[in-house]
Amino acid sequence: MAKPIRATPTLRGEDAVKFVRNMIKESRYPSKARVTTIKKALEEFKYFRQYL
Repeated sequence: MAKPIRATPTLRGEDAVKFVRNMIKESRYPSKARVTTIKKALEEFKYFRQYL
């Protein structure tokens, strides 16, 4: 039997500010690894979509 999923702790104070700054930075300047992964996933989806 699987363990129940625990709630993610709420970020507060400086941790919350750092998280938001990192998210804004990643949105403006996405990492090359993330972009490559998304492109590969879209290519794979095109392949499987032809069989749907």
